[in-house]
Amino acid sequence: MTVPWPVFFVFAACTDPAHEVDTAASDTAAPDDTSTLEEIDADGDGAPVWWTARDPAQADCDDDDPAVTPSTEVYVPAGPFTRGRESVPWAEPVRAITLTAYCIDRTEVTNEAFLALLVAREAEGAPNTDDGGQPLYDVDDNDDIYPQRLGFADGAWSIEDDYATHPVVEVWWWSAAYYCARDGRTLPTEAQWEKAARGGDGDARIWPWGDARPTCARANFVDVPDGTNPADHAGCVGDTTPVDAYPDGASAYGAMDMAGNVAEWVSDWFDPDAYASGPDVEPTGPAEGQTFDDGVGTYVARVARGGNFLQGPGELAVSARFPEPFDATSNGLGFRCVRPLE
Repeated sequence: MTVPWPVFFVFAACTDPAHEVDTAASDTAAPDDTSTLEEIDADGDGAPVWWTARDPAQADCDDDDPAVTPSTEVYVPAGPFTRGRESVPWAEPVRAITLTAYCIDRTEVTNEAFLALLVAREAEGAPNTDDGGQPLYDVDDNDDIYPQRLGFADGAWSIEDDYATHPVVEVWWWSAAYYCARDGRTLPTEAQWEKAARGGDGDARIWPWGDARPTCARANFVDVPDGTNPADHAGCVGDTTPVDAYPDGASAYGAMDMAGNVAEWVSDWFDPDAYASGPDVEPTGPAEGQTFDDGVGTYVARVARGGNFLQGPGELAVSARFPEPFDATSNGLGFRCVRPLE
């Protein structure tokens, strides 16, 4: 089952003229008081391990692996952040939520990165399946104008020319979770995703970069007036773009494409009332899925965040939440991973 984007919602509250200014991240404290600690860089990659880093922006999330650097994963310090936004569907009430420290991928997972998993599974004798036998990549997508960018023919996987560094799409929720778990990581919770997009305590920015309205220089989306259906207009690009194409759209912690390009799976089951009923510390969403009716059909839903290249500015807001059939794939839906820190 493949669900094509876009899904159209209007978030009028996302364009408050009084907030048409950029804001800076407020939660920029080091992991603890590191002023007397010696910075440790065991893998010699030039970045100190996160718990000794004096500059959180230079923190190394895994000092045993030189491939993990601040350019691949960004550090999000422990503490509270402001979650939700008034008058945004399913994102009320606004509350302070407290999380432990974690790291999150700087970019969305790319086609070339996911291809490496598919090649590895082929070599392990489990082609295009996870450990439970569920498919990993939807090679049979044929219900929209956007072809899958990964292909399998003559016993080999390949990537369409020029799409290696674009975000992978047409992956199920379990595919994303499996990819992350192979490296000891997880999909972000909704709370982790929103903090990484918004910033720390008291930061009420509307979009990842601040409160200035999205432009085609900041994000890959459809630049339309509020209340206008994006499906009736051409997008900034009309397709996915490389995951590092919009440095001016980076979040408070330096994560890219948390608005636009592709939306992202998170770990939580979807509950319209989760923001009102969940705990204030380390919320992980409902224990099980529930049936959601979107007016077109009913399905058990997981959560997608961030908006994509076929959606308008409201859907790009850091507080915007979307139900997505947990057993479907989409041409506008990918993911990134979180590394828990101990």
